[in-house]
Amino acid sequence: MKMKYKIALAIIAILILGNIYLGYSYSLWVKSFESNEPNVITSGCFTITFEEKTKSISLKNTYPISDQTALAKIKPYKIQVSNQCDTTDAGYSVTLNTIDLGVDKPKLDDQYLKVAIGLDDTIPTSGTNLNQMEVNNEIENIDVSGTLLTSYIINTGFIPKGTSKTFNIYLWIDEVATNEVKNQFFEASVSVTTYATKMNDLKATIIEAVDNDNIKTSLTNQEYRYRGANPNNYILFNDELWRLIGVVDTPNGPKIKAVKNNSVMGVTQMSNELGNNWNNSGIKYYYENEYYPSLSDEAKNQMESGIWNLGSSNNYQGNGTTINWKEYETGSLVMNGNPTNYEGYIGMLTPSDYGFATNGGSSEMLDTCLATNLTNISSIENCKNNNWLSIGEAMWLMTSSVTDQNNYFIINSNGDLEEQNSTLTALDKPCIFLKESIIVEGGNGTIGNPYRLKK
Repeated sequence: MKMKYKIALAIIAILILGNIYLGYSYSLWVKSFESNEPNVITSGCFTITFEEKTKSISLKNTYPISDQTALAKIKPYKIQVSNQCDTTDAGYSVTLNTIDLGVDKPKLDDQYLKVAIGLDDTIPTSGTNLNQMEVNNEIENIDVSGTLLTSYIINTGFIPKGTSKTFNIYLWIDEVATNEVKNQFFEASVSVTTYATKMNDLKATIIEAVDNDNIKTSLTNQEYRYRGANPNNYILFNDELWRLIGVVDTPNGPKIKAVKNNSVMGVTQMSNELGNNWNNSGIKYYYENEYYPSLSDEAKNQMESGIWNLGSSNNYQGNGTTINWKEYETGSLVMNGNPTNYEGYIGMLTPSDYGFATNGGSSEMLDTCLATNLTNISSIENCKNNNWLSIGEAMWLMTSSVTDQNNYFIINSNGDLEEQNSTLTALDKPCIFLKESIIVEGGNGTIGNPYRLKK
């Protein structure tokens, strides 16, 4: 059983005063209760210590400001949480808990407050409006001096055994705030909940997330893929938003595959010359010679080279289901002179990647989706609308045609598979393989709180 401890760290009060002269002037005041001694909670080996590193934050005569100005000028409220146990990891959740101040103190709407949190020496680059953060529904351990309104999760993660983590919390008034917020108040408490746990590696996190929703893709292999309209499969990679496809079967064993949430090149040609050999494609050239070199050293250390299947089909109009395509991709049928696979760090989606991303909305409908040709999958709304890779725009796949030497496959804007000339345009969506040894350091996979990875 997980052991949970609630550590009340601070009471934050923000007071906005309006003065009528040359427009409006705002004053922001933040105060935290002091902690004269570090607070320690111990249960057996599991020991958590927290210590306030700054006693208070006081910002006077301030006003609504941009993220850039706020993060450059505001001194954050800083706390440190230490896991002093040498055998047990700690999970944590940091929450900001808003408080009802009564009718005499009209509350500043959460949409006008911005919050950012920097971990250790990391300085955040932007803030998030408080009302857009994930709501914490586990409030039984949240204590406030008043009536709790909403508890927002502002950070989650892990503290490995024998280590510490420092949190730098920034709060400011959003620059979009106008005169309507004058003479309004805001009060909240900051709490940290910690629990003994074992830090999951990325593969274990994926398997746990989809264990009861996996797909048998062949007689001998089991794959774990994220499915549905919007699964919690977001990760931060290279400080960019990516999404986990899952644990997929490859010629050199199961690999963790991910796809970039946004395009790198935008709407682009596969190549500015005719042909459909992946090794000669313009997108592959860009990925290898422009995009990969631009990645951080940390990102490169989280990737691993893999073998990407390039097998295709000349019978996909009649037998082109997702299961069919999984078999085609691992086969040897390609255009004369083209390779059957490619070894490298960056590739793209395949037809089966797209097909396996739907859950159909129900287990019965999923069977129908998997038995429907991908060239006509949009005719079944539940198949298309419950597929997180159906983005409403045409996107390239790395699989090429075997009937036309100038064509690649795309997912068109309707969500169906079709062939397209390599000199025409569609979005590129790069894919990578991630090392199994990566640890999930924090986050819950949502777009607002993606998994944070650590090698």
